[in-house]
Amino acid sequence: MNITPICGGEKYQSDGPNGEYIGMPVRFPDLPQNIVVEGETLTLKTELHVTLVYIGKIMEKSNLIIPDFIQKVTADFCEFVKTTSIDVLQYRDEFRLVASGERKTVIRMCDVSNLDSFFDFINEKYGLRWELPPMHVTLYTLQPNVGISLADADDLEKLSRPITNPISA
Repeated sequence: MNITPICGGEKYQSDGPNGEYIGMPVRFPDLPQNIVVEGETLTLKTELHVTLVYIGKIMEKSNLIIPDFIQKVTADFCEFVKTTSIDVLQYRDEFRLVASGERKTVIRMCDVSNLDSFFDFINEKYGLRWELPPMHVTLYTLQPNVGISLADADDLEKLSRPITNPISA
């Protein structure tokens, strides 16, 4: 992890080797350290966040070759949040098991304000047709702190499935 605060504060951060994710740290103070899902023990992540913009995935899935695209979108994001706050509105009672190869995670879906407007802006500015990613927090992982990217609704459908709340079980 290469977490760096952005936009002049602690509310938003970039992550990834090249800063290709823009996220927002969140807290769930009373979660158990481990949960068992389908016979496997998953461990609470040490850092929890909602990934807001998967810049690297936008580039990959759109076959974009725009010089300094990560830096440009990060600057666009910081300019946007000067006048429009992006916040978690609610955490849904919707948990999903995500699996890719041997990796497994448990996520909780959430709703975020104003991010759709930011995506409208970058789509227009860069000539993209990128959809709002499925908003979620990765809470638990099978391999310590190893998440699975869910860049769009297709990823959510292919890689995850609903489960009952594993925390209250």
